[in-house]
This record gives sequence, structure tokens and C-alpha cells, in this order.
Amino acid sequence: MRSLVVDIGSSNVKVYLAELHADKVLEMKEADRFATERSFYLGHLSTDIFAIYDRICRVVMSLAKQGVSIDSIGIDSWCSDFGILDLDSGSISMPVFYRDGRTAGALEKVEAVMGYEEIYRRTGQRKLKDSTLCQLLAYMEEYPQGLWGSKKLLFLGDMLMYLFTGVACSELSVASYSQLYNMQKGEWDFYMLARYGIPEEIMPPVVPPGTRVGTIREDLARYLGIGRVSAVMPAVHDTASAGTAVPAEAGKTWAFLATGSWFLMSMELDAPADAGKSYRYQLSNTGMAFGKVLLKKNITAMWLVQECKKRWKERGLNYEYGELKEMAYRAEPFRGMIDTEYEGFRNPEDMVQEICSYLKNTGQEAPGEEDAGQIVRIIYESIALRSAEALDMLEDAAGRMIEVLYVIGGANRIELLNQFLADATGLAVKTGPSEASAVGNALLQAYGTGMVASQQELRSVSQAMCQTEEYQPRDAGQWKKRRGEYERFKADTDNRAIYEDRKDRCKS
Repeated sequence: MRSLVVDIGSSNVKVYLAELHADKVLEMKEADRFATERSFYLGHLSTDIFAIYDRICRVVMSLAKQGVSIDSIGIDSWCSDFGILDLDSGSISMPVFYRDGRTAGALEKVEAVMGYEEIYRRTGQRKLKDSTLCQLLAYMEEYPQGLWGSKKLLFLGDMLMYLFTGVACSELSVASYSQLYNMQKGEWDFYMLARYGIPEEIMPPVVPPGTRVGTIREDLARYLGIGRVSAVMPAVHDTASAGTAVPAEAGKTWAFLATGSWFLMSMELDAPADAGKSYRYQLSNTGMAFGKVLLKKNITAMWLVQECKKRWKERGLNYEYGELKEMAYRAEPFRGMIDTEYEGFRNPEDMVQEICSYLKNTGQEAPGEEDAGQIVRIIYESIALRSAEALDMLEDAAGRMIEVLYVIGGANRIELLNQFLADATGLAVKTGPSEASAVGNALLQAYGTGMVASQQELRSVSQAMCQTEEYQPRDAGQWKKRRGEYERFKADTDNRAIYEDRKDRCKS
């Protein structure tokens, strides 16, 4: 069986040809990789789904001309962003990128109707200013009649699957991230929709991961020069797909860290975690394949390095990621620390300058702005500290002590960071697939087409295909001391931020 796996990230799109052989060996070959296209469209930074769709079509056509057939297609992406499909006209709005500024002030508008604690009890979703709920309120403010009529809301991955199949539905993992889905009832939260004036008719049917939703449209198939190709919904939320690919061994309690621009410290549970603790820690509970629940904590991570790298390139310092890794290894340990979730790191004009200013403003000695190795080491160490803190939160909310942490996704190639994670958590750290979202996508397509029969069988395929590396804690005592310093540092900076906010409000 051959499947086309499309894994859409915020910076690039990766397309793989996955082949599951009769002996259940999965082979993945990259068919294309390209930048995620964005346009400034009707006043907003938007993801150009039509450019992405066209590029995927060209990959399929190229494979067909080479005599390579595919049996299925599945697309995963990030969450929250959506487009509006008009069923009467066939028109589609472009999904506005979550980093666009249109959701400024949206949190306050949400809380004016319902408190976030009540929202959390209903949806299991943390307070997030670029949630689908926040984005919808911003959309409705701009287009008061935009949701009325024969409209359907489709998330980014759902929308692309619609373009290939003509089937308008949503998949559970991405729907449950929206802050509009009731995790306890397993359906859209119609009470919340009514409270916010969102017409319930726009919400599409929801299907679980691994559902075969149809085939590629006949007219499109003729145009592409292909035969009958099944369309299978993976876990459209890329982290939920990645969780399917964790090569977890039976008999040990485990968590996984999905790495990329953002890290997601995650657990796979049978039911949502303790609501009170989850709300206090601002964790998310969303759907996964096989009826599981994904408990996770978002961590700003390689975004910091990516933005620094871009700034250094503009200054004529064109470092590769491998070079930055080596430079960080040689840099001074524990020179400084940052709170990765500081609002100033969200989307600054100059990340290097922002980090150095942050260090100075928190009473630390900042390295020179061209000292790339030292800055990257500070980022790596801070990511590890934040990740260890997040794991403690998950353990408390789930009532489960973890023995092994699996690190999956592209950043698990950074050996130094893997070691930091082992040291900071005090756990054995094992690596899984570097392209975990794509592997999970492929495995769920195989499940949807009947090639594999169970979650256990999927895991065994993943275990067979990846070479696991293991990292044991080496400097646990030193890192335990550093964790205590980090907790005090964060408390100090949080208190300072509260004081500054009060002072600013008094002035105004």
C-alpha cells in the first residue's frame, strides 16, 4: 500500500510517499518540501491554501507520470486556523494565520460572555488568544453576516481534504482543540455556540482519526491522471498524529515531547485529566485516535532559534542549524535563563535583540548579539527547564509518574538538547521518529484502509522503523539546583510584570 502523506507546518510543507509492505515494514520517502505560502489577503496575514493545494496536485501528477500510483491521501496541519466554505457558491475564504493581529483584545471579549474556568470545564481547552473561538469572534466583528447562509467552518487540514474530496467534515483532534467542542459529551458545544452567537449550522460533522471519508473527486482524479484513491483523515492535529507514532514499549509509563517550532509536552490518556488541576496549569485535553485523550502543555521552543537564525542571516551571519548546535555545545553553561513564554518573544521584529534586552531587564548579563552559540545555549537550557516544569504539571494533573520521556519530531536530532532534557527531568530520554507527524499520518491511513488492525500493531510498525537513541541523566544534581533557580526567577519576573502592569494602568 502506498499513501501520500502531507504534513503542513507553520514554516514548511512536507510531502512523503509512504509504503507499507506486506511484512508491515513502513518506508517513507520525501516527495517534496516547500515553504508554507502566505499572503496578505484582505487585510490579514493568511495561509494560501490554494497555493498549497496546487503544489500537492503537482506532486501527485509527477508521481503518476513516473508510473508511481498511490492508494490513499491524508493531510495533517496545525490547529485553530479555519476557512469558511460557502456551499451555495463554492467560494472559500483563506484561513487567517494565527499570528495575525486580528485577535488583539479577543480574550477580554470571550470573558465578557463566559468565564474561562467554565469554558475549560466544557471544552478542556486552555486560555489562548488565537483559539478558534477568539478567531471566530474577530471574524464575526469584521463580517457580521459572514457565517449565515449555507456556510461551513473547516480547519486548515480539513479544508484541503475538502478540496480533494468534496466532503465537508472535521476530524476529532483538530475539532476538539477549537474551544468549541465539548470533550465530555463528544460533540460541538451547542450551548457555547448559542452564547457567542455562532450559528450551529456552520459546524461540520466530526469523524475520528483513521476514518476513510471517500475518494479523490472523479474530475480531479482525471485531471491528475490517477485512478481511484481513498481519502483518509489522519489525526489532522499534527501532534495527535505524532502521538500515534511514539514507539512506546509496554510495561512502562511514558510521556512524549513533540518538537518543532513549539514543543508539546504530552501524555496519552484514557480520559481527560483532572479538570481543576488542568485548568490551573493551563493544559489542553484533546482527542486522539483509538478513543484516547491527548493531555498537553505548549512550550515556545525552536521558534526562538529560528527567528534568531533569520536575524543573524540578515546581518551576514548565515549559520546552519548544525553549526548553531556545535557552537552552543562549546558555550558557557548556565550563563542566563529566559522565560520562553514571555509575550515579547511571540513575534518580535528582532528576536536576538529581544532576548538580549530581556536578559538585561531581568538583571542578567547579556551576551553580545553576535554571540550566537551563547544565545542558543541559553535558549536550549531554558527550553529544557520549561519542559521539565511542564512534565511535572502533566504528572500532577494525570496522577501518573513517568518513567520514560520520548522525544519525537525534528528537534530530537539535537543531541545536546536531548541530554539537557534528561538532566532537567531526571528521566531516561529516548528518541522516536524525527518526522513523527508524517509517520503517524501514514500509520492512520494504513489503519483507515484496513492494512493494520489496531493501535498495538501501529506501535509495533513504528518501533521497527526507527532507531531509538537513549540519554540518561548525567548532571541531575546541578540541574535540580538550576530548576529551583528557574522557579524563583520566573516568580520574580511574573511579579515584576504584574507590578509594571498595575503601574501602567494607574498612569492611564
